[in-house]
Amino acid sequence: MDIFVEQVATRKNRALCEVAYYAAWVFLVAFALVGLSGLMNIIYTNADGGIGFRPLALIMAIVFLGAAFLLWRASMRLRTEYDYSFTNGVVDVARVMNGKKRVYLTSFETKDLRAAGEEGSSAYRACARENGVQTHRWYLNKEAKKYFFFFEKKGVRHLVVLELNEEMAEAIFNRRFLAAGVWDGAYKNV
Repeated sequence: MDIFVEQVATRKNRALCEVAYYAAWVFLVAFALVGLSGLMNIIYTNADGGIGFRPLALIMAIVFLGAAFLLWRASMRLRTEYDYSFTNGVVDVARVMNGKKRVYLTSFETKDLRAAGEEGSSAYRACARENGVQTHRWYLNKEAKKYFFFFEKKGVRHLVVLELNEEMAEAIFNRRFLAAGVWDGAYKNV
């Protein structure tokens, strides 16, 4: 029998992010309009009919259009969700920005894990202290219960921290897929 569990991790308190999102769009539109007006003023005709160039208008256009672009990029990150899926021992993680853009982050098999358990455990601290470990914190709520997964992929050691709900944690920390030596014993419901 196949085991498939999917979870979408969303921010619990989204009010501040929503206010920031709409404020970013207001400033984005204002900066874009100022930048476009700067573009229209770069080349002008002077009193004797010749063509002139305003370098200050070019600089203003570049600065304001660049600020509008950066606000657009930042606004996408204000509405971030993480998708976790577990299928027969394989965990997939993706980030969804602004409800549209899905970015694949990683995939790992539980049989390849070196250590796994709750964040803050002694096994977690030992894995985090190792040299050359890339730590990935793919969660949104600091107060949520978080779990770590330590594995090696393509010669690089990764420490991934995810916020899992009870159903997802129960599926991943199943003895059918996870070796007893990998599991730190912190998850008591298995």
